[in-house]
Amino acid sequence: MTRRLSLILLCLLLAACGTSSAALPSPAPSTPTSSPASPAPPASPSPSPSLADQLGPGGLTLDEEIGAVMMVGFQGPLTASVVSDWTQRQFGGLLVINDNHNATSAASMTVLITAVRGASHHRLIAATDQEGGYVCLAVSTVPCAPMPVGQANTTRMASALRALGFDLDLGPVSDVCNGPSSIMWGRCYGTTPGAVGPAVGAVVDGIHAAHMLSAAKHFPGHGDTSVSSETQLPRIDESIATLQSREWPPFEEDISHGVDFVMLGHLWYPAIDPHRSADLSPATIQMLRSNLGFDGAIISDDMEMGAITNSTPTPEAAVEFLVNGGDMVMVAHHISIADATYDAIKAAVASGRLPRARLDQAVAALQALPAY
Repeated sequence: MTRRLSLILLCLLLAACGTSSAALPSPAPSTPTSSPASPAPPASPSPSPSLADQLGPGGLTLDEEIGAVMMVGFQGPLTASVVSDWTQRQFGGLLVINDNHNATSAASMTVLITAVRGASHHRLIAATDQEGGYVCLAVSTVPCAPMPVGQANTTRMASALRALGFDLDLGPVSDVCNGPSSIMWGRCYGTTPGAVGPAVGAVVDGIHAAHMLSAAKHFPGHGDTSVSSETQLPRIDESIATLQSREWPPFEEDISHGVDFVMLGHLWYPAIDPHRSADLSPATIQMLRSNLGFDGAIISDDMEMGAITNSTPTPEAAVEFLVNGGDMVMVAHHISIADATYDAIKAAVASGRLPRARLDQAVAALQALPAY
């Protein structure tokens, strides 16, 4: 560990002293199931020397590219062990959310982000959820506007995040709620695309005005279900025509305002794919690219959520997402599962299942994001 990193960690330890640490059956899994609590896959082959030595976009090595396409969270305060892990695997995204209890003060949050960024050899995107309403970062310097948020309130919230060191606000929620029974009620901006579209466009503009990246979620639409993807895979029996007329116009509005990421939701739309959830189906990404014309970066929702792990282990789901055209995989809570996911991606490249060209494409999409 470098002298610089050691000094950062010392500051971290000093600063942290006062810190507290009606669903339908899921589709058949595409691979054999295993417990999500057992992240370690079988020993994976190493890529051939020529492949491993080949530099990708921005001069990244293969190992650095694998880390670059992962957004990772961990539980509890930052430790030397986590920083060491980050130094080895070079994860490209840091996710900080309230449930992980990483930091509770502005000072400790800034120290955390600075320390992880100091361990990174390439760009680190530090992200959190700041929606307004009841989804807000629990740090006193970050205001939380009531719903509906609007552009000015969004800029105020996002600017406070930017001051802490964040780069990405995971919003806006662009789902059209079907009413109070929707699992997204209290987070969505309305029950019609005509109401939601202008609201999310203002949020994208507000985030960008704070010099931060934005991420529209949860494509292809999470508003027409009362089932939480935290625990189960929601089945939504809407036609493609309904998706086009009701669910997608807010995402089209996001795209017209230059949204940087689109997040795919853990949702099963049989009309899109009768066998796989939308985020693990190449058809979803094809629709997002071709039908909606989105050319930015595609990010997954947390691959540790029950909607995924009930049928597919996190590392396998991550590989499927990348193979199908996703650009950044989210593993939100456990560094051990993130490590196993890293190993699974590396094995997929070595076997040829995940072509190096596809990995290069994902890295290039992330590198093309604005750097404020």
